[in-house]
Order: sequence, then structure tokens, then C-alpha cells
Amino acid sequence: MEALIAKKRAIKQAAMQQLLTGRTRLPGFSGEWETRRVGELAEVDPENLSASTPPDFSFNYISIDGVDAGRLAGYTKESFRTAPSRARRVVRAGDVLMSTVRPALRGHLFFDGRLLNAVCSTGFAVLRAKRDRCEPHFLFAHLFGDIVDAQLQALLVGSNYPAINGTDVRGLRVTCPPTLEEQRAIASILADMDAEIAALERRLAKTRAVKQGMMQQLLTGSIRLPIPNAVAENGSDQ
Repeated sequence: MEALIAKKRAIKQAAMQQLLTGRTRLPGFSGEWETRRVGELAEVDPENLSASTPPDFSFNYISIDGVDAGRLAGYTKESFRTAPSRARRVVRAGDVLMSTVRPALRGHLFFDGRLLNAVCSTGFAVLRAKRDRCEPHFLFAHLFGDIVDAQLQALLVGSNYPAINGTDVRGLRVTCPPTLEEQRAIASILADMDAEIAALERRLAKTRAVKQGMMQQLLTGSIRLPIPNAVAENGSDQ
């Protein structure tokens, strides 16, 4: 199953190279693609908690370590009084969290809004798509594509600390189709691929857990294997 997951990831990466650049067009769409800067397509860090925030204000905090390859892996409940100093960026449903610390690790997240009262680390840039110009899922997909990756690598060359800032994020260039409908169609295809990969990963994790549990029971004697008749008979003759 690991080989199948690797194959599906490779297929998705190849699809991204074609679909996010306009090299391959979906049926029913036409028109010239254009290059736009992220700052044209989205507000960057539109809301932040101020110093005047009530000390007892409580929220769910998403740290850099809480995001793993597009997945929310964890969060903590905090109050403003005791929260980490980086807990400042307000997050809304549909926002894209772009990791600006070690961005090559691609610790980005599309925030679906199911976690209420969310605040993330200033180690993220929060991208709030301008809905008349950009489909947020399409923008999120670009963060994992080669176009953005090449720009990030160039920004980090010669840097002693692998991080970028808000100005860098606003200046990143992405290629876009002429209509929001095509952006949505592309994002939907890539999301379906992600869902298929995620389902396979869950199956693999479940298989590993069952195997590990079975091994533990066998090695501790909690489960005993039946002795074949032939072996039992041979043993009784000796």
C-alpha cells in the first residue's frame, strides 16, 4: 500500500504541474492565463490580536508544529494572558495558512472553519482570498506547486534563517486562468486526489495498528497459536 500511496502522490504532483500552469486545459475552458501576485489575489494577515485584547479572551491556538503537510495535526486551548507571544493571527473559515518558517517543508493548511475561535502563530501568513478574484482552494494548491516552490528557494538562498516575511508572500507570483469557474474546477480535481490519498493513508495506518496489536498479543502470550495435529502427535511419541 505504501507503493500505491507514493504512486498516487506522484500522479497528483504531475497533475499539478499541468493544471496549475495552463499546460493542460480542462474541457469547456479557454482564454489566456495570466500571472498574478499573491497580494493581488488575497489579503495577507488581515486580522491580528492587539495588545488591548482582554487577558481572559480564550481561543484555539494553531502552532507551526500543529500543521503537517496540509493537515491540522493538533492545537491547544489558550487564553490571551498566558498564550505564546506568537499567538496573534486570527483565522476565519476559508483562510489559507502559509508557513513562513521553513516554508520548504510545506506546512500549509486550508482552514475549513470547523475549529472555532482559531488563532494561529505569526509563523504563518494568513491568506484571505479576494473572492471576486481568487478561489481559496486554488491558491492553496499553488503553495504545493513547483511555481511557488522555485520562488521560495530563490528567496531563501544565502539566508541564515529559513524564513520569509509578509512582503515576500505578497510578491509571490502564481499563474491563474481567466475565470473563477476554471480555478474552482482545477481545485476540485486536486482536492479529489488529496481525498483519495488521505483514504489510503488511513487504511495504511489502520493496517499497521492491527498488525502491531496482533504482534503484541502474540509476543506476550495473550493469544496462543493452535498446535498442528501432526506436530502434537510427534511430540507425544517422544
